[in-house]
Amino acid sequence: MYYAKLFSMISLTLIGIYLCRSLLRPQFYPIGKIFREAKENLTVGSKLMLANIAGMLIIGIVRYGISMGWDVATFGRVSLTLGISNFLMVFITSVSVVFFPIIKRMDEDKRAAVYRTIRLSLDVVLFAALIGYYPLKCILAWWLPQYADSLIYMSVLFPVCVFDSKLSLLINTYLKSMRQEALMLKINVVSVLVSLIVTFITVQVFHNLHLTVLSIVGIYAFQCCLAEGFINYLLQMNLRKDILIDLVMCGVFTASGWFLDNIFCMIIYAGAYLVFVVAHRSQVKNTFAMIREK
Repeated sequence: MYYAKLFSMISLTLIGIYLCRSLLRPQFYPIGKIFREAKENLTVGSKLMLANIAGMLIIGIVRYGISMGWDVATFGRVSLTLGISNFLMVFITSVSVVFFPIIKRMDEDKRAAVYRTIRLSLDVVLFAALIGYYPLKCILAWWLPQYADSLIYMSVLFPVCVFDSKLSLLINTYLKSMRQEALMLKINVVSVLVSLIVTFITVQVFHNLHLTVLSIVGIYAFQCCLAEGFINYLLQMNLRKDILIDLVMCGVFTASGWFLDNIFCMIIYAGAYLVFVVAHRSQVKNTFAMIREK
């Protein structure tokens, strides 16, 4: 596995060098300009690096708490669902790279309107993707029968993908385009502290595995709402109603999947999604009309 990973990385590096060969021609600038740009890049890069490390610690602390509070078998069952969620989140984070240059070049007076358009588009797509939870759960239960009991945690952890997608694709991209790297770091540090406190309470005080797993989506929801609150202030928008709708939709999905571990959970959530689409039908039509025009 190590050699396969090494071979793939070297191969991709060589392909990238070949495709970007026109950018590798040496250009010489004054030493002063080089040092100023290096200092600026190091300052911005260090904040982003620390923010990313803090972001990984949010779920890392909870995983460590589960490994310390329960046995290896229990940790393995929970890790399966966490692994599926992490796979989706890595893909989503990779897609966010495409959005940054588009938003960076955007006129400042259009950012608020475009933010709402992208946000609604993400809601429509991400909430629709959650409908596939029950069929995916059935496939995994057939494929991995020894993990069938732990797949109920998917109903709790799948909303994590909604909040993390919004955070990675939209909110963090906007914050980076507005040069708010320090604000991103502060938001992630606060979220890490919340994760540490909540994990201690759920693991050491209550020693409740269900509550610990449920806290993961709660922490991500807190991080997303906190970050969007700052976006709300920076862009002078009112997103309270939209944030509340996100929490209600994810709450309906989690509750129906947890208490109704059958096809009725998909029917109930699909009904909630239909109500959401009908309530926003005019905005959805305008959004898709704008996408087709571009």
